Amino acid sequence: MISRIKQYIKSTMIRFRNAGFYLILAVSLWGAFIRFFSFNTYDVVDLSHNWTDKTGSYCSLSDFHGDAKSDSQPPQRVYYTLDRIAADTAIVFRARSCYADLYVNDVLIREDKQIHSPLYGSSPGSRWHILSLDSSKTPVTLCLEVTTCYTNSRGLIDNIYLGPTQEVYRKIASERIFGFILSAFLYICGIIMVLLYFYMRHGNRAGRDLLYLGLATLFSAQWLASESMLWQLFLGHSEVVHLWGYTALAAIPPSYGMLAVYRLKGRLKTFSIGFSFVGTVSLIVITVLQILGIVDFHYSLVFTRILIVFLIPLMVPLVLSYMGSKQTSQKYIIFPLLGILILSITTSLIKYILGSYNDYSSYVRIALLCFLLCLIVYQFNQIVTTFSKGMKADMLHDLALTDYMTGLYNRTAFNEHVPEYNHIIDSFSPLGIIQFDVNNLKKVNDTLGHEKGDMMIKAVADGLRYAFVHFEKECSSYRTGGDEFLTIINALNADEIYHTCIQRLIQYCEDFNKRPDLDFTLTIAHGYVLIKGGTTLKEAIDEADALMYENKRMLKGLK
Repeated sequence: MISRIKQYIKSTMIRFRNAGFYLILAVSLWGAFIRFFSFNTYDVVDLSHNWTDKTGSYCSLSDFHGDAKSDSQPPQRVYYTLDRIAADTAIVFRARSCYADLYVNDVLIREDKQIHSPLYGSSPGSRWHILSLDSSKTPVTLCLEVTTCYTNSRGLIDNIYLGPTQEVYRKIASERIFGFILSAFLYICGIIMVLLYFYMRHGNRAGRDLLYLGLATLFSAQWLASESMLWQLFLGHSEVVHLWGYTALAAIPPSYGMLAVYRLKGRLKTFSIGFSFVGTVSLIVITVLQILGIVDFHYSLVFTRILIVFLIPLMVPLVLSYMGSKQTSQKYIIFPLLGILILSITTSLIKYILGSYNDYSSYVRIALLCFLLCLIVYQFNQIVTTFSKGMKADMLHDLALTDYMTGLYNRTAFNEHVPEYNHIIDSFSPLGIIQFDVNNLKKVNDTLGHEKGDMMIKAVADGLRYAFVHFEKECSSYRTGGDEFLTIINALNADEIYHTCIQRLIQYCEDFNKRPDLDFTLTIAHGYVLIKGGTTLKEAIDEADALMYENKRMLKGLK
């Protein structure tokens, strides 16, 4: 039974690993299909262009600048004219690092509620706005009044669509579902790795790199999930998700740094120790400053971005530290990912040096994702290998404790269980001892042959299993010698179990002896002792043995 359970666990792990890779492939292909072949499947209009300022000049929705000389940011207005509005029409847009009020024909129809809690800082993050518009057959002027949140960065309006409400939702979801599903997959991987670490750390079957990688995967999944922005679309509370994503982003460097400390050697390990220390201090400081309302995450997160840049050169050595092992079965997955990783790292560094921070961050996400997938592939291979080795060791251990002929525990198993029984005796808990012996085994061996003798021994083992079948948790049976068997009853109602099971054993012998062409009669002598402390296990077994010989003589006398 134990070996079957372990084999099931191993096969389940392998299935999960394969299912994970197939899921990534399927979602990637599906995302690519949606991206490249479904541009005209949604009845929506993209309103990202042709906005004008109050002078009629065209302007971009990404050019809302903060005023560094003023504490209160002045609102900026942009306009868009629609020829008509059909029934059941909604407008949706995302405002990042800014507040956006919507006017229709100079009438305010949605005021963007500003946050005033010091916990969330100055910005609601990426906030979605979805508004239903009244139908109109005459031209309508839309006006966005935008107020930036920060003095040193731009506000941004994007993903602005007009169309039927259901179609607008489908359009937004189709564009972002791939990243959302991928982050959910990483969540699952991270949770499994953390749980497996705590399960496997007993017996030193799991290194701390499993824990660090699990935590790093969880933080990365949390950041990627917030970046997908579907949480904000369907649940709202963008400021909560904003804080959630920023905190996860700040926790990424120290978690990967600890993984690098554990995996790398030499100068890289020294660098990783310093990197982890700085990352941890940075995480603590910027979190405290944010919670106390002293410095917004937005302004202090520049240190996190710098740390991520320094993390990038550690990614390739970390992947190579896993590839140095003998696990080569998944290299056909690793090499393409490693190639994309190196390309993304190079591009992101160039973008960062040139000051293209928005483009730089997208390449960092790609590099981080490839890096995670590389490590997850190898870590799950290592987990499967560890489980396999552990199961083989456990199976060998089980074989060493099992009597090859009867399948019961052997004397080695009994000797291994003696400390547990002594502990039960010392705690004055009841323990039942039953000593068994087969009558006339020597005579059967001498007259009928050892094949019949082995048949008799196996019949005794089958009888004990039959007798104690309803009390497998409370009773353990051992073959301690050629024709000697021992059963230990660990239960408060040991006397009751003893009487019930002995009657079943007697009935088993009677039924067995009714078999036709049976050349011998099966009789089993036994002696029973109940102890509740005050004696040793050896003394109790000796007493049960004496009672067994007394019962043996009685059975021969009856015969």
